[in-house]
Amino acid sequence: MDESSKLPTSALEEVLNFVQFIQKKFSKRGSSDSISEGLSLLDAHEKAHLEEEFKDYKELYPREE
Repeated sequence: MDESSKLPTSALEEVLNFVQFIQKKFSKRGSSDSISEGLSLLDAHEKAHLEEEFKDYKELYPREE
């Protein structure tokens, strides 16, 4: 593998975080699967990213009742 095909450190950290998240999820198979439980496993960077992704969600996708 040449130097130009290596992932940047930030990308490698995201991969590691994802792998750790999956490991925790599957190690807790007996526990209840809930959104709050999954969110509690996120680190600060992942939480910030998730908040940015859904920043204007209610305005962009209003609920039709």
